[in-house]
Order: sequence, then structure tokens, then C-alpha cells
Amino acid sequence: MRSLGLLTLTVVFFLGATSAFANDANIVTDISGTGIAVAQQVSHPDEDPWAGWVNLTVTNTGSEAWGDFHFEIYDPIGGQNIANVEWQDGAGYEPYSTQSGLVWQIDNTSIGAKIDLEFYGDAVMPGETAEFHVYNVNPDMLSFFGVMLYPTPVPEPATALLLGLGVLVLRRSR
Repeated sequence: MRSLGLLTLTVVFFLGATSAFANDANIVTDISGTGIAVAQQVSHPDEDPWAGWVNLTVTNTGSEAWGDFHFEIYDPIGGQNIANVEWQDGAGYEPYSTQSGLVWQIDNTSIGAKIDLEFYGDAVMPGETAEFHVYNVNPDMLSFFGVMLYPTPVPEPATALLLGLGVLVLRRSR
């Protein structure tokens, strides 16, 4: 039963994407919600040179604008040591996107390395398509691992205003 689930997950990955090289992943998908609850998971086959780009083309089919996008490494079969599969951002490997003003933060310190891309000044509006490109390295040479991806919404103006007022109140009380 476990191998059938792995086969299904792998087939879904190959049907939804075409890779130029086994170490690169090209994913085309739609996402209709936001947050971890709508995360899409894909298996990523890997081989020499054990590093490559994850290229995502995604359409926002939901009703909320996206202000950031997240990529996270995970173990799709259980029992693998994915601690050394990491995101990279130097020497020509900086993330890039169709969204302007892109900034990012990488957390490679915990198992399940994560890269958060932020582009609040150029949000992905409902009905729009965006591209994201991030680079990963796999020094333990795992034959495959998983990548989880999901957006989060732009905070509503009222929420941003309340947060700003809260900061002012805290500052004033000091």
C-alpha cells in the first residue's frame, strides 16, 4: 500500500510538470486559497549534480490577493533524512520572480528547510499568474524529496491599520 501511494504521488508530479533535467523541477498549477491548508505537495526526483531550480508558474484562482509565497522541503515517504536539502541564494542563485520588489528569507537550520518570498508591493491579484524561481541543493544525494508550496494573503488595510495603531499605543505607553 505504501508503494502505491508513492507511485500515485510521483505520477501526479509528472503529470503536472515537465522537467528539462531531473535536478530541475518545472511546476504549473492553480491555487484557489491561501495558507498552509491549501499547500500543494510535489515529489522532486533528483540526480547528479544534486542541485537545481524549482520553477513555479501559478495562477491565483481564489478571491484574495497574495503578498508572499512559501516553499518548504518535506519527506514524502517518511524515514528519509532531509536535513541537508536546502535553499540557496548566493553567487547567481538568488530567487527571482515576475513580481517586482521581491525579498526573501531562508531558514535552512531546521529540518524541512523553508524559503519565504515576499512581494507585497506587487501582489498577485485574483486571476493573475506569477512565476517564482528558487534554487535548492541536495548534498546527501537523495534520489527524491518533496516540495510543499503555498501563498499567504496580503493583509487587509483594516488589519494593517489596527497593527499600526497597536504599535503606536505600545510605544506611547513606554
